Amino acid sequence: MKLARVRTASGIRQVAFKDGKWNSVEDIFDSPLKFTGEAFTEQECTFLAPVEPRVIFAMAHNGTPDQINNPPQAFQKSTHTLAGPGDSIYRDASLGQMDVECELTAVISKTARHLTLENAMDHVLGFTIGNDVTLPEQTPHDHLLLQSKNGDGFTPIGPWIETDFSHYDDATMYVRINGKEVIKTSTNQLARGVAAQLVHVTKYTTLGRGDVLLGGSPTSMYAVNAGDQVELEIEGIGVLANSVVAS
Repeated sequence: MKLARVRTASGIRQVAFKDGKWNSVEDIFDSPLKFTGEAFTEQECTFLAPVEPRVIFAMAHNGTPDQINNPPQAFQKSTHTLAGPGDSIYRDASLGQMDVECELTAVISKTARHLTLENAMDHVLGFTIGNDVTLPEQTPHDHLLLQSKNGDGFTPIGPWIETDFSHYDDATMYVRINGKEVIKTSTNQLARGVAAQLVHVTKYTTLGRGDVLLGGSPTSMYAVNAGDQVELEIEGIGVLANSVVAS
């Protein structure tokens, strides 16, 4: 099932897609969902980031199978980088190259700490698309990644959460720039799959419901400029579209 946050004429709503419409629910984390009776067509909705995480984590050096030889590492991004579908990514040309990165993003459903490979996926509500925007020329100057990973609009996620997504470790991904496909890849190229990622992160810190983990870029990064229109697609989830603007 698709779950989302949307802005409507009636205000911001949490919704689930059912019977061809986006139906308002009390809380997308409820099981079972509690429907309020409101329903909206897609044309009546402006999609927002599907969750408002307290923390955003992303996996480092997890982009190719050979990186399994590196120790697992994750880094944190400011929640101020969060953006939704259609929001702008702001590029400061004085900071050098900007890359977009298509990443499968896990949305946490409940408190998660010291997870195991056996129970990790029980703590995932579903998956969305994440864009881990990066300034690669800044990375050598700051190994803590403030300079390269934390600009305005540097973490778009969306357009919704897909809860029925079992092929998370073999999902086809596309990057399109200005309507042209420039990358086709798969999560099967990641050094560590979703469960292993969650085991690593929760060994050291607690994740809570609505937090997100961007799983790494399986050679899905591409340099962009102000004026570019970016579309990231993961088959079985949807398309996340954002524009790059000069700041």
